[in-house]
Amino acid sequence: MRLSRARGCMGCHGMLRKQVGPGFAQVAERYKDDASASVRLAIKIRAGSVGAWGRVIMPQQTQVTEAEARLLAEWVLAQHAEPKR
Repeated sequence: MRLSRARGCMGCHGMLRKQVGPGFAQVAERYKDDASASVRLAIKIRAGSVGAWGRVIMPQQTQVTEAEARLLAEWVLAQHAEPKR
């Protein structure tokens, strides 16, 4: 998604695996059975968080609008891990 690049998400997150923060597919896997995950992730995107993935800090992303945060959260949760061989 272009928005993830435009807002700097790809600087810390990979599609599948951890870089600085978890990979988007890892986030989707963790929250796959959580109906409220997209709302909570959208809040974390804008407000930041610490401790959800160890000691890694997710800094506030105040340049991301609330609408963009919702789109990003839904997109992240739709990611899939590589198929196992």
